[in-house]
Amino acid sequence: MFAWLKKRKYSVSGFIAAFIVISISIFPIFSSSSNATVSVTERVLNVIPLKSKQSSLTTTHIGYITPINSVEVVPNVSGYIQDVLVEGGQQVRVGDNLLLIDQREYKANLAAAEATVTQAQANLNNADVYYRRIKKAGSKAVSPTELDNAKAKYLSALGELKAAEANRDKAKVMYDYTILQATIDGIVGNVNLTAGNYVAPASPALFSIVQTNPIRVVFSLTNKDYLNILSRSRNGDILADYKINLQLPDGKKYEHSGKFQFTDNAIDKSTGSISVYADFINPDKKLISGGYVDVLLERDIKDGFWVPQNSVYLTPLGAFIYVVKDNKVSQKEVNIVSESEGEYLLDNKFADDEFLVTDRVSASILKDKVRIKVNSAEQP
Repeated sequence: MFAWLKKRKYSVSGFIAAFIVISISIFPIFSSSSNATVSVTERVLNVIPLKSKQSSLTTTHIGYITPINSVEVVPNVSGYIQDVLVEGGQQVRVGDNLLLIDQREYKANLAAAEATVTQAQANLNNADVYYRRIKKAGSKAVSPTELDNAKAKYLSALGELKAAEANRDKAKVMYDYTILQATIDGIVGNVNLTAGNYVAPASPALFSIVQTNPIRVVFSLTNKDYLNILSRSRNGDILADYKINLQLPDGKKYEHSGKFQFTDNAIDKSTGSISVYADFINPDKKLISGGYVDVLLERDIKDGFWVPQNSVYLTPLGAFIYVVKDNKVSQKEVNIVSESEGEYLLDNKFADDEFLVTDRVSASILKDKVRIKVNSAEQP
C-alpha cells in the first residue's frame, strides 16, 4: 500500500514537471500568435486635400429671342391712304404718327354729329324752361296731364341730347382713327404701302412694330433641374443665386446680364421641361427677335470643389466618397451639383484635415485592423 502511494507520488510530480516544460516551450508560439492578432496592415493611398474653395458652376441652355411687346398695325376705319409717315426699320415711340387715312368723310360725319348735339341741347333747354314754368304755375293753373306731358318732353329732350353726344363721341373716335399711331416703342417692320392704297379693318396687317429694348430670351429647364434650383430660390426668384448671361452666335459673350421674369405655368409633356423667361437690355440691338443664343446660368459655390468622378461611388441610396482623417478611412455622403469632363462638383463642407481618397478601394478598408499611410500629394 505505501509502496504504491510512493510510486504514484513520483508519477504526479513527473506530470507536473512535464506540463511546465511544455508550457514554457509553447509560450513563444502563443505570444507570437497574439502579436499577429494586433498587428495592422499598412496601406498607401493617394489622396487630395478636401479644402473648400469658391467654385463657379455654369450650365448652358439653348434660348431663343422674342420681343417683350409687338403689335400688328391694322386700321380701325376704311379709306384711302393719304400719307405714309414711317418707313421700314425706323425707330418709333408711343404716340408717333404712322399713317394718315383720308379724313374728309370722317371729318364731315363729326361735324354733323356736333350739329346734332347743338340741336339736341337747344331742344332740351326749351323743354326744361317749359317744364319749370308748368311746375311753378301750380295745380290750380294747369292740369296734372299738362304737368306730366311737360315732364315727359323734358326727359325725352334729355335722352336725345345724350344720344347725340354719344354719336358725336363715336364720330370723333372714328375721325381720330384716321391717324394711326404707335402704341409701343420699337422698330417698324417692312412697310409696303403708298398713298392711294385702300385699307380696311378686314385687311391684313399693314406692318408690325417690335420692341427691341429691353428684349426677352426664353429657355428651358428640365423638371429635375427646375426642382433643384427651386429648392434654393428666395422671394419667388428661382434664379436668385444665378447670373443669367448669353453667348452670341459668333462665340462672344453678351456684355449685359439678364433679369429673371417668370417661368411658364406648366411642364411641356413632350420634352419634360419648363420654359423660363428673362429680359435683357439691348441698347445696341445685338439681340434680334427670332434668333438663337446660348443661355449661361452661372452660380458661385462658396464651399464647392471638383473631384475625379472615379473617386465618387454612386448607389441607389445616393453618392459617397472615402475620406481620410487621423490615418483612418471613413465613408461620407456627398451632394453632386454638376459634372464636367470626368469630374464632379460637390458642394459639401469638409474639415481642413480631411483628405479625399482618389484610389478605388473597397469597404474592407474601413476595418479597424487597417492602418492608412497617407500620401498627401496634391495630385494622385
